Amino acid sequence: MLAEHAGTDHDWHWIDKFAKAAAKKDTSLGKADAALIKAFQKAFGVRDEDLAPVKDKKGNLIPDDDLTDYENVPMGTDIHDYLATEVTPHAHDAYIDETYVDETDGGIGIVGYEINFNRYFYEYVPPRDLDEIDAELKAIEASIAEVLAEVTE
Repeated sequence: MLAEHAGTDHDWHWIDKFAKAAAKKDTSLGKADAALIKAFQKAFGVRDEDLAPVKDKKGNLIPDDDLTDYENVPMGTDIHDYLATEVTPHAHDAYIDETYVDETDGGIGIVGYEINFNRYFYEYVPPRDLDEIDAELKAIEASIAEVLAEVTE
């Protein structure tokens, strides 16, 4: 049944209706669950930036999992201001998923702080001289050759 639709264009929700209809026709297929529908959409769906964003039955945007990104917003900065100044100039259709809420404070996003230990505690150690490394490698090669010579005798 799916082969009949090869080469034709359908809207995003078409596969949901198709899978449910196929399950009704042939009960041995079983119920088409959400994971199966999502797998079909991911496998056969094509991203077209010229089309309007895809919405669910309630009218909410369906985010593209491949384009989902997270930002570390500096403490004390409003997330909406950060989005407007730092993100939307580069990704004009970016938006904040306001359903992603921190259980601790009930605010949008996960609250935390990142400490870059390398920035504060890393001490640069220059690499050894190439001649020294080369001499060490030659010594190791010689010891390996000795061990191999003993084994092959």
